[in-house]
Amino acid sequence: MHDPAASPVLDGIATPDPLFTPITINGHTARNRFALPAMQRASLDFRPTPRMAPTLRAVAEGGCGLIISEGSSPDHPAAYWQQVFSVIGDDTVPEWCEVAGAVLATPGVLFLMQLWHPGAIRLVTDAMRNPYPDQPTLSPSGLVQEGRRNGRAMSAQELRETRDAYVRSALIARDLGAHGVEVHACHGYFLDQFLWHETNKRTDAYGGATLAERAAYPAEVVAAIREATGPNFVISFRFSQWKEVDYTARIAQHPDELGPFLERMRTAGVDLFNVSTRRFDTVAWPELDATRTLPAWVKTFTDAPVLAIGSVGLSTDFAHDILENEEPRSQAEHDIDRVRRGLEAGEFDLIGAGRSQIANPDLVSRVLSGELGAVRSFRKARDLAGVDEHFIHVGQIVAQSRKKD
Repeated sequence: MHDPAASPVLDGIATPDPLFTPITINGHTARNRFALPAMQRASLDFRPTPRMAPTLRAVAEGGCGLIISEGSSPDHPAAYWQQVFSVIGDDTVPEWCEVAGAVLATPGVLFLMQLWHPGAIRLVTDAMRNPYPDQPTLSPSGLVQEGRRNGRAMSAQELRETRDAYVRSALIARDLGAHGVEVHACHGYFLDQFLWHETNKRTDAYGGATLAERAAYPAEVVAAIREATGPNFVISFRFSQWKEVDYTARIAQHPDELGPFLERMRTAGVDLFNVSTRRFDTVAWPELDATRTLPAWVKTFTDAPVLAIGSVGLSTDFAHDILENEEPRSQAEHDIDRVRRGLEAGEFDLIGAGRSQIANPDLVSRVLSGELGAVRSFRKARDLAGVDEHFIHVGQIVAQSRKKD
């Protein structure tokens, strides 16, 4: 059995394995550096199914230190889209209570609940039941990407109502015993649509030429959550460069744009930055630094912990796998070694593994024991087990959005 307290030996002295060093985030400690991101499983009719609690509990019992609930919407009519996303609202409290209890039963696990909103990606069709079919699709400027409209721009009143919906859901998460929430602002969805210059054309206080200026509304949402939930509640902020409608998109054209943006979000109340990349080890600006990834750049601009994520243990990134049916190969041993080196070098503080932990809920225990040879590769048809059909609709709108008029 591998001892995490005595991994590498340097000059005859055993040093702690950085993968299994605890980390404290705003007063709450996770037992190691592994995280399970939201993967949109086990929801139906906009609420958790009975399968969600045991699937997350299995990962907790399998050794993971930080678990983020499946992506879930604040209870606002414009946030209802696919049933693969639950809602965190008064009507779903009993189901979420089961989920929170299942995760928190394992000591040493930090539990966050993700708050996600589709924004302009929301598409109401006959193929998907929606309790608010007449609700307009709302976003910063009514744009999925430049040149492609869907829905309309939000009024000041709608911005306030949506912000308050985030706060209500965060309070529910706190009351359920979650250590915090993760505010989803990536991949081309609602809050990311404020950050991206192609989708934020506003001329009021929520627009602007710079990333830091365009972050005004996401920062307002975070600050409102912080004020309502108190100083000891963890707030993670997940952001990305890439979008599901454009893999090459960037919210920051140069790393210097990251500093003011991260400072604004940190001041608003962010405790953890979850930096989503298609591959966790991809170099961000090779013309400036041939080795530095986006999470590593983020680390240079903030004192907050940074979670890196992106296809850990697999050869194919999430988008090509889930949306374009390119099956991945397992490369767990190679990637875990790379993750360990990244932690040792201070490039990031935690590592997220989604599909690898879906296929192997005991992945972290296997890393701990050095038994990676039998790790299964993720297979969508097998491991999503009935959830797959919902992603068809994601693929449809992504494909439509790539075909610009």
